[in-house]
Amino acid sequence: MSIALFVDRIRTRVFSDEKQAFYGLLFFLIPFLLVGNETAFAKKPNPKKAGPMLDYRMQMFIRNQDFPGAVLVVRKGNKTVLNKSWGETTYGSRKRPDAKNSVYDLASVTKAISISTTIMHLVELGKIKPEDSLSMHVKATKGYPLGKLTIERLLSHKTGLPPYYFSNYWLLSTNRWDESTFSPIATAQYPDPYRGIYLPKGYRTLMLKDLCQLPFNGKNKTIYSDLNYILLGCLIEEVTGKRLDDYLKSWLFDPMKLTSIRYNPLLNGITTDRIIPTSSNPIHKGWVYDDEAAKLAGICGAAGLFSNAENLADIGDMLRNGGVWKGQRFLKQATIKRFAWYVEPGHVRAMGWQKPASGRRVKSIAPPTASLTAFGHTGYTGTLFWVDPKKDLTIIFLTNVTYPRDGISTFKKNAGYKTVLKLVYDLL
Repeated sequence: MSIALFVDRIRTRVFSDEKQAFYGLLFFLIPFLLVGNETAFAKKPNPKKAGPMLDYRMQMFIRNQDFPGAVLVVRKGNKTVLNKSWGETTYGSRKRPDAKNSVYDLASVTKAISISTTIMHLVELGKIKPEDSLSMHVKATKGYPLGKLTIERLLSHKTGLPPYYFSNYWLLSTNRWDESTFSPIATAQYPDPYRGIYLPKGYRTLMLKDLCQLPFNGKNKTIYSDLNYILLGCLIEEVTGKRLDDYLKSWLFDPMKLTSIRYNPLLNGITTDRIIPTSSNPIHKGWVYDDEAAKLAGICGAAGLFSNAENLADIGDMLRNGGVWKGQRFLKQATIKRFAWYVEPGHVRAMGWQKPASGRRVKSIAPPTASLTAFGHTGYTGTLFWVDPKKDLTIIFLTNVTYPRDGISTFKKNAGYKTVLKLVYDLL
C-alpha cells in the first residue's frame, strides 16, 4: 500500500474510540517520519551483510543465465577496495573473467568515454561551446533540420530524435549497403572493417553524411537516442580533423598509457582470447555487437569501444580526481562539474551523463546513498561506469548480458545496475 493511500484511509475511516487516539498520533507523526521522502523508511546500510548479499545476487544472476560471468572493480581514494569476478567468460568455458585480461564490449558506455569526455576536452581548448549548433561545425548538416540542434541538447538527449533510426532503411534507400561489393581482406581500397569483411574507401564518410541529413526535426523533448551521439562523433571528427578513434587515442588513451581500451580491438593489438563474447554468433566475436556502430566501421559515438575493467577504472579515477591522473591534468575540475555534476530538477541526465534522480517522479540507477555529485553511464551489453566524487568512489561493473542470446533478462528487468550500485555503497 502506498503511503498516500494509507494516509487517506486514516483520514476517512471511522475507527473505534480506543483506536482513534493511536491513529491520530500516527497521522500526526507521519510527516516527521517521511521528511519529504519515502526512503526514510529504508533500512540503513549494513556492510557485514552487503558482501555476502553481493555474492548471492551475482550467483543468482548466473544461475538464472542472465550472464555467464561478471567483473567488479571498486576504488576508494587511491586504493582498490574490491576487485572481484564471478562465473565464467562463457557457459562451460571454466575460465573466470578478470579485471586485467578480460575485454568487454562497452556498448553505450562508449557515449560517456568517447564523446562526453572528449567534448569537455574540446570545450576547454576553445574549439567548441555547449551552446553551438551542429551546423557551426559539421558542414554536412548545413541547411538540414539536424544542423539546428545544439551540442548541449545532443549531450542531454533533449532533441526529441527517435531512439532508433533504422539504418537499413536509410542505407538501402540510398543504395549504399551492398555486402556483395565488400572485400574479404583489408586493402588500400577497402580499409574499414565490418565484422570481418571490409568496406570500400570513403564508405563510412558517405554513411555519416546521410545520417547528418536525415529529415528529422528536433523537439524540446527528452528521448534517449543513439543518433545524438553519432552526430556528436561527426562533430568531433570535423573539429579535430581526425577520425574518432585516432583522436581518442592521441589525447586520452596514449597519454594515460591505456592499452586495453580500443575501437576494433582485433585490429589494435587485443587478441581474440581476451575478448568476452556478446553473442553465440561467431560474426560478433571481437567486433562491436551494435548493428549501427558495426556499419560505421565499428567506430561510432554511440557504441563501439571495448575495454577491460582496469583501464575503465583509470578513466573513472581521472574524472573523480578533478581531471588529474598520476600528476598529469587532462581536464579542469570546473569543466567536469559543469558537465557532469549538475542536473536540472526533474531530470536524471547531465550533459553526457546519467545522474541520481533530481526529483521524486524520475527514476535513476543510483541508490539513495549516492551523492548528488555522482555520474556515470550504462551499456546495453551489461556494462556500468560510475564515479562519485563526494564519496571518493569509482565503480566499474562488466558483464556480457547479451550472451548467448539477446533478450529481456532478469538482470535488466529487475534493475540489476541499481542493485549492484546499492550493494557496493552499502558495503563501503
